[in-house]
Formats: sequence, C-alpha cells, structure tokens
Amino acid sequence: MNQVEYLEPSLAQVVERIGTRYVTVVGAPRGVEVPVSGPAIHDPLSSVPPRPGSMVLLVGLTAGSPEAAATLRGLGGATAAVLRADARDAAPLAEAAAQAGVALVALESAMSWSHLHTLVEETVLLGENLVAAPGGDLGSVPVGDLNTLVNLIAETLDRPVGIVDTQWRLLAYSAVPGQVNDDLQRDVILNRVVPERNAPRETRRLLLTTGRALRFLTNAPYDTADHTIWRVGAGIRGGQEPLGMLWVLEGRDQLPDDRLVLVEEFARLAAAHLLRARTARTADRERHGELVGQALDGTNPRTACRRLGLDPDAGIAVLAVAGLSLGADDPPGEHLLDGVATYFDAYRRSAACVLRAETVYCLVPTPDLTALREIAADLVRQLGRRGRLVAAIGGRGPAEALPRSRREADLALAALRASAADPGATAGSGTAGTAVGPGSTAGSGAAVGSGTAVGSGTAGGPGSAVGTIDEVRAAATLIELRALLEDHPGLLLHEADPALPTGTPSSGTPSSGTPSSGALSGARSSGALSGARSSGALSGARSSGALSGALSSGARSSGALSETAESALAWIESHGDVRAAARRLGVHPNTLRYRVRKLAADGLDLSDPQTRLVTWLRLRLL
Repeated sequence: MNQVEYLEPSLAQVVERIGTRYVTVVGAPRGVEVPVSGPAIHDPLSSVPPRPGSMVLLVGLTAGSPEAAATLRGLGGATAAVLRADARDAAPLAEAAAQAGVALVALESAMSWSHLHTLVEETVLLGENLVAAPGGDLGSVPVGDLNTLVNLIAETLDRPVGIVDTQWRLLAYSAVPGQVNDDLQRDVILNRVVPERNAPRETRRLLLTTGRALRFLTNAPYDTADHTIWRVGAGIRGGQEPLGMLWVLEGRDQLPDDRLVLVEEFARLAAAHLLRARTARTADRERHGELVGQALDGTNPRTACRRLGLDPDAGIAVLAVAGLSLGADDPPGEHLLDGVATYFDAYRRSAACVLRAETVYCLVPTPDLTALREIAADLVRQLGRRGRLVAAIGGRGPAEALPRSRREADLALAALRASAADPGATAGSGTAGTAVGPGSTAGSGAAVGSGTAVGSGTAGGPGSAVGTIDEVRAAATLIELRALLEDHPGLLLHEADPALPTGTPSSGTPSSGTPSSGALSGARSSGALSGARSSGALSGARSSGALSGALSSGARSSGALSETAESALAWIESHGDVRAAARRLGVHPNTLRYRVRKLAADGLDLSDPQTRLVTWLRLRLL
C-alpha cells in the first residue's frame, strides 16, 4: 500500500474555508500561499514562541490595544495572526506584523474564538489537503464515507475493522467477503454499541491520550481459557479533540508489529473523515433543528413537517428525552442528541430531532402511542447503559397539534423526573418500578410494551424511565396547576384559612399521587412552563400577612407543615380513615379525631367535599 501524504493548507485555503465575509487578510508579506500548520492561542504570560507555521489567535487584543504592535513583532515563525478588528482599523498594524514576516488577518464578525479555532483546525485535517501517491487506494475514498473507509482498511489488513465514537457507539464496520466477525463484533453491530463490560474507561483513556496502536484481550464472556481473541485499538483525534477509536479484530493470529504503525496511520486518516462527516452532520442538524423548532413552536408546522419528510396529516407525537444522572464521561446535550439521532438512523425509523436546554425533542410518526412507547423504552435501554435517561411522550395528532404534544411531553417528563428522584412518590397510577440506569435491565424477562414499565412495575409508576402523558396525567396536571398558581399570586387559593395553620410542605413527606416540588423545576428546565414565574413570586405570597401569622416558629424554621396541617392532610389522603391516618402520623386515633373536630369548630369542615379539595390543593401545591 502507498503511504498517505498530509499536506498543510495554505493561508488562502484557510481564509476561504472560514469565509471572506468573516475574515480579511490585511497584509501578507510572504503571500497567501504559505502553509498553515494549525491554530494557536496567544498567551501574553508565556515566553514560548508560537508553533512554526501556526495561525495565532490574538484573544483579548484589539487594534487599539497598546501592546498590539509589540505582540505582532514577537510572532516570528508563525504564518499569520488574527486580530478582532475591522480591516481598516487593523491596517496600521500591518507594518508591525510584516517585520515578523507574519500575515495580519482581521476578524470582522462576531464569530467566537472557539468557533474560529475549530474551523482552522478542521481545515488543516480535512480531506482537501489529503492526497496519496499515484495509484493509492485510500485517495479514492470520498471524505466522510466511513463505510468505504473501513472496508478498504479491512482489505489492507485482512482483518475485520470497526470505528466507534468516544462513547463506544458504533459508527462504521467493515463487511468484506471472507472475513468472519467474532461474537463481540456481531453484538456490537446488532446493538450499535460496545457492551459496557468490554468498554473499560482505562482502555479509552489509553487510546485517546497515547496516540499509539495498542493490543488488548477481548475478555469475558467472549474470551475463554482455550480461546483467546486479540484486538488492536488506536485513538482517533482531530488536533486536541478526541473523535473516536479504530478497532481491528486480530483473532488468534496477531498482526506483525510493523502493521501496528499502519493502524496508527489509518487512525490519523480516519480523523479527517470523521471531521468532514461531523461538519456535514452539523450543517444538516442545524437545518433540521430549525425546522423541528418551527413545528414545536407552531410556526408553519405543516410546511416544516413536509420539509422534514414527515406527513403533516399522519399521526405525529413529540418524544422528549433527557438525562437524570449521566456519568462524568457522558456529557449531556450534544452527546445525547448524537445518541438519539444515531438510534433512529440505525433502526431506520423516521424521526426529526432537536436539542433544547439539555432535552432532545423528536417528532416521531407513529400509528399509536403504544408503539412509540415501545420504541422509547428500547431507546432508553440502549442509550442508558452508562447514565440514567428518562423519556416522555406527548399526545398524537396532525402537525397543528405538535405544540400541544410538546407541552404534554414536557409535563410528563417533569413528572417522571420527580418520580425517579423520589420513588416513594407516585407519578401516576401504578406500582413501583425501577428506572433504567447502569446495571439495570428492562424488567425480569418481561417485554416492554403497553402497560409495562421499564423496570419491574406498571407503566408510569414511581421510578419509571418511560411514560406517556396519559400514564402520568394526574401528576402532570398537578405540576401544571402549581405553575399556574405561581403565575397568579393573587388567587384566593394562596390565602391561608384562619382555621388551618400551615407552612411549606415538607420535602420529606410527599404523599401518594403528588409530585415533589422538584417536578416543577424539572418542567421549567425542560421548557414546559417557560412562561411561569420564578419561585420568588410564590415565596412572596407565602411570606405575606395572609400566611405569616399562621406559621408556627417550628414550621417556619424547618419548612415542614404544622401539626394541624399534617393532620388535615393525612385525614384527607386516608379518605377519612382515622386509624390509617393516625398510623401515618404516629398518633393515637383519638388525638386525630380531636384535631379534626377542632378544625371543624374553627370553621374548616373537612366533611364537605369542596372544602376537602381546596384544602388538599393548598397543602400540596403551596
């Protein structure tokens, strides 16, 4: 095989890549065909000269900075320096840059330095600057075509090859006739992710930091004492950024050592392909994200759906996916969007997704919510192997109903989050379940479908990771009511009944059927109730004169309900069963009877249905 030659781009190519509407070459004493080796950030506290051939980003300097000219004169060896300024304002500094033999480039737009750094780095690594000697087989691979790339690598090494991202999710695998995959490779292809027990963090750290091809045993359950399977891995990096890992299945027969150097070269080559694929994916995602946002917000939803390839008259529901407790190596946001989008692509399921405030929203055509729930349960199980996820589903309808479906999904998501955070509280009707997380499975041999929670309980039960709006409607309704109350502090419900000393509900004693206060914050963070006021509005109402006299000093300091209020709440939620309520409170039944009679004597008659409802709402929602 011919060696691959990596050519550095010229300053002209870098400027063209960034775009002349964003950057302007003010002066170039050596011309614009000089090579650029990569980006560098100027550090005024460091005496180390910039890397030869680098494009130095003068972060923090402007054309009017007193030290700008001296800084430019000290950049000898660099190719160019980028200064945030208009070309006209930067022109007087061109002579200082020329004295160092450095081109001066003006950054005239509001583009962030980090974005500019990424663009320069990608330009250095991307395929326009990748050529091979005549007849080289890798030079014909379209940049970004990972499947063709892994097949060519597999043919060259005569071994099956796969590429995974930094979270061990499969990106591409070879399919060369005559090459046989082992059981692990087959499992990875089927599940689109490396099993957790075969994806140790230390292995990833070694590959992504050493820059070398390393050999590993496959380990149990695929290895046995009589059958050892070897693999070679190499980290794929774009500059300083980890992009993924290249894996070669050796089997029993190890590759010669000189071939390990070739694996490292292939990993470097794969970086250019991954960067180009990511660039194309990012542009496509931004376009799709804008259209999905229009549909979610009700801005021309029918047109947006058509442009996304979705039938606006078919049943579409909003699926919201968010993290509960992702691991340190699994940052939320873009990684979660990557995982969800990859899942739908892998299983050829039609969906359009967008990321908003760490929550992924997907428009999913579905014949009914039961079918979508099964998909969501499988998605959570697949992606939740290294961090707990929760998925909520809004109502199904035509394109015009998507804003409502999104709101329902947000409310259901908040209810499921509250239930997962406090499994003792019920998010809806049902028995206890178990959220999917590290080490969890989707039940004990039970299929996940309609009426089955992702765990061992009933759909929508406490701790459930997946639920539709119908399964958690009661809890979602209370979350919505609490938000409405906070948004209207003048409502009569905020005023304390003189007969009922009350305080702030204790976070330690939520009752069945009621979400904790964390549910509301979850709804807000996911965008469900973006118009609701902050908790300060309600806090102000609580501390007003209507309530201040009703709080005992103990209730104020601890944030718990007063003794009388706890008694009223226990009696109501026990449906008037004095003995059951007394057991809950840990008091004698006669003590509870006395307190209820005392409330009635003071004007709060809990035997009246309307009084019971209003009292319960006040105690639970306020």
